[in-house]
Formats: sequence, structure tokens, C-alpha cells
Amino acid sequence: MLVELYKEFFRALSNRTRFAIVQKLRERPHYVGELVEKLGFEQSRVSHNLGCLLNCGFVQWEWQGKNKVYRLHSDLPPILAAINRHILRYGPALESCAVLDGEARACVEDRRSRPAARTPRSRKSLRTIGVRS
Repeated sequence: MLVELYKEFFRALSNRTRFAIVQKLRERPHYVGELVEKLGFEQSRVSHNLGCLLNCGFVQWEWQGKNKVYRLHSDLPPILAAINRHILRYGPALESCAVLDGEARACVEDRRSRPAARTPRSRKSLRTIGVRS
């Protein structure tokens, strides 16, 4: 179903590590070591999340000498630019949407009712996620 694929697309981007990697790759292609250094994450974390992004079609790689260099898939920059324009225009509405707030609370209540649940983070301000145009 198409709605499930949309859900997975945005779920892939909503992970903080993958989001940070995508933002760095928007600037220019990078080697894994560069991403590790610039983002401050462990190499295994970066590699694991690059694997997800590669598998899901967000990134591509090529050999440069003995190293792989990762870049965004060529289809992605215009998509991300369009999403950013929408977020910049509707950011306040997204932050204050009562429906989204209600859904976030429902998830919190549902997770708390399970014995091994972790407490989810509250919604963060759009200003803290580094939205670029």
C-alpha cells in the first residue's frame, strides 16, 4: 500500500543519525571517516545507518581509490528542498497542531502501558532540527 511506503520513507528520515547523515551529504559527498568525524558518532553507528540509507535508495556510493564515497541519490535533493520549503512555510502550524499532539500523547500512553517500554521523547521544536532551504 502506498501509505505504508510513505510511512517508511519518512521513518527512514526521522531517525536522528540518518537525518544528520543526509544533511551532511546534502553539502557534498563524504567518506565514512569524514561523517564520523563531523557528526561525532561511532563508525559502526554511521556505517549501520548508511547501510539503511543505501538499501532504501537515499544514498549511493562509488569507489575513490581504496575508499567508498557516499552521496545522496540524485533524486533526493529536490525532494528535500521541497519538504524544507513546506516546513519553513508551515512550521508554526506543524508545531502547534492539536491532532499531532494528541497522537503523540496516545503513543506515550500506549508505550507506558507496556512493561518494558521506554519513555519516548517529547516533540522537538522544528528550529532544533536544522531545517535548510
